[in-house]
Amino acid sequence: MVSGSDRLHRYDDLIKQYAEEQGLDWQLIKRQMLAESGGDPHAVSVSGARGLMQFMPRAWREWGQGDPHDPEASIKAGAAYMAFLVSKFEEIPDPKERTKFALAAYNAGRANINRCLEYARQATGAAGSYQDWVDAGKPAGSWQKWQIASLFLSMVTGKYADITIRYVQQIVGEE
Repeated sequence: MVSGSDRLHRYDDLIKQYAEEQGLDWQLIKRQMLAESGGDPHAVSVSGARGLMQFMPRAWREWGQGDPHDPEASIKAGAAYMAFLVSKFEEIPDPKERTKFALAAYNAGRANINRCLEYARQATGAAGSYQDWVDAGKPAGSWQKWQIASLFLSMVTGKYADITIRYVQQIVGEE
């Protein structure tokens, strides 16, 4: 039988390896894995997400290889997907804030977080669309902080916004 401590640390070497390859903080990826699956490689969510990093079948076809319940494959795909998401939020200049947006996108979908950002920009007086914001000279604004932008998530995901907000808080350890 695997003890709780062993289960908590059994994937550390894999997490370190794949997080480092992607330029990510391995402890963040570990907290994300624990938030996703509790460290259970056989986890299956009610929505059908599978494995340590809880990939939906469509996302697994794009990011994973082999069996989503294989710990190494899941961690490798999860780290690669997180690095991709971080790279897609260039409008968020602070790396810690960008990571929060990437985590939210991992949980709620990138398109939903982009729409949330559009509402947040508009509400804080910036151009709503990304392109209009770029054309305006990329002015900085309070919408570039997750704490502000997340206030608009319910306009996009409704009652599920709280799940994403708690997910990000759980992983980054902030209120």
